[in-house]
Amino acid sequence: MSERPAAAGVPELARWAMTAVVALFLAAVLWVAVWVPFHATDSLIYGRWSRLIADTGNLHFDGVGSGFLHRPLVYVGEGWLWRVLGFSEPIGRLWMALFLVVLVAAVWRLAAIEGGVAVGALAGVLLVATPDVVALAASGLTDVPVAACIALCGVVALAGPRTGGLRFAALAVTAALAILAKPSALPAVGGLALALLVKPRGDWKRDWAALVVGGVVALGWDAWQAHEIGTGFVSFLQGADSDLARGVVSYYQQLNAQSRASFILGAGWLGPYLLLLLLFGLVYGAGRALPGWTHRRAATVAAPAAVAGAIVLPLVAGGDVGPFDTSKPAALLGTLLLIVPLWWSRDCPEEAAPSRPHLLRMLIWAAPPAVAWIVSAPFQTRYLSPAWAPLFVLIAAATWTAVRGTLAQRRAGPALALGVVAVLCAMAIFDLRNLDGLGARSDGTINAASAVRELGVTGWFDRDRAERAADPDLAALHAAVDRAMARPGRLVTLDGRVGFWYPRRTVRAEAQRCAAVLGFSTLVVVQSSLGLDAERERRLTPSERAEATGGNAADPAFWARCHDPRLEVVAQRPGQFTVFAVRR
Repeated sequence: MSERPAAAGVPELARWAMTAVVALFLAAVLWVAVWVPFHATDSLIYGRWSRLIADTGNLHFDGVGSGFLHRPLVYVGEGWLWRVLGFSEPIGRLWMALFLVVLVAAVWRLAAIEGGVAVGALAGVLLVATPDVVALAASGLTDVPVAACIALCGVVALAGPRTGGLRFAALAVTAALAILAKPSALPAVGGLALALLVKPRGDWKRDWAALVVGGVVALGWDAWQAHEIGTGFVSFLQGADSDLARGVVSYYQQLNAQSRASFILGAGWLGPYLLLLLLFGLVYGAGRALPGWTHRRAATVAAPAAVAGAIVLPLVAGGDVGPFDTSKPAALLGTLLLIVPLWWSRDCPEEAAPSRPHLLRMLIWAAPPAVAWIVSAPFQTRYLSPAWAPLFVLIAAATWTAVRGTLAQRRAGPALALGVVAVLCAMAIFDLRNLDGLGARSDGTINAASAVRELGVTGWFDRDRAERAADPDLAALHAAVDRAMARPGRLVTLDGRVGFWYPRRTVRAEAQRCAAVLGFSTLVVVQSSLGLDAERERRLTPSERAEATGGNAADPAFWARCHDPRLEVVAQRPGQFTVFAVRR
């Protein structure tokens, strides 16, 4: 039966609305990338390697170990851009933003395989509604690049040419790029290979061979670099080839154990805005994967299960996660408004529902990287990024059935369906408060809106003001280091961020004795806390606790007592950092 005239244009209107939200997000990211300097911690730590590459053309430097060398795509690429074009933070930031554009385009295309352009646009809106995606968009970390390369590999495998040498080469290249972006891509590439067994397109054995070739090329690089720095292959992939890296293993084990309940059981994988939709998508997809389950049966089970899970799981986890939190009004309101449409998803026409093979492929693809994240690093939701592509495609496919089911309601169906789309767009727009992690504060909160208000109209064009608005604590540290480095000499610090500003004059070291700073003109001490609860902290031995925090290297009181050499405080922000001038 054909759709009513009033309903026929709803998918088109919805698509344009969602496309506008995604376009707004990309425009905002590109604007920020041009005018705001790097300020994420890891982007500065790893960015020093890019700066050294730009200066020398080499790859190996003191202090640059496996944690750098096993992710060359992003940082070697950035370094050579700077070597050719000259050092410019906007160039580096736009290089990072390029991966975001690839991620959005690839996830959009994957979601549109069965659902069409409207479902692709919905997948884009879901990306914007995820705090990690919005905060990391052009940050300089590898989470978005690895997700982008994996998604691109999925496009070639599931929506590219069916046969031929071009398909083989594209699969091999994109698989290699994903693993060279970050080793955590390995489970995702394996998951994609397994997903190809579901109603394979073309010759799955040839596709597997292409993925293996790409993996061998990438792992060949890792084996070569492990040999170059004299470490074991497994240690190289784990980034545990130095005393500093190995010293925090016990700390991360406790942090994982502390975080596992709140992030895994609490289902806060993609942030509070998407918790309900994530649960609905997982349950719906699993139901449809069962033989004989129709769309209506799967939706009938998934809708109440998702609502119950969104209420119960965060309570059981005991963490500050979940949408039913009055301190997160946008997530709370959006979740409440989506409950009834999820039930109406039952009324989506069977022929308009996503197919069983499509959903099963996404579930199989997402499973290995999700399990790897749960086992290895659940204390940061951004480490789930290798599973983003199949998860967003799965959620978009399931959520679109709610739009179509709402559209089928007898009274005001078109208006209600557009209302569902409006709720999703509103949550995505509200999530822009996390844009690029702007407005970071010492308590860990961020609010891009406050940073934008602080910058006004002219502040964007002043680098120092933009840095202060993005992270005032980091800006204060940078200003203090700049004043200290006006004197000739080298700087020593445990804080890896400082080396980005002075790559050739900075030594990153865990100095524990006064004599260790002889020969340096400046010492920068940055204080840190474990972030563990009392029970987990007690499980650390004194040496493990010292290694995790830096010991004397992070204790300004220790350095103030030194007599040979004598250290003089030249800048300080209590509880955060102290800059010492080294005197003889």
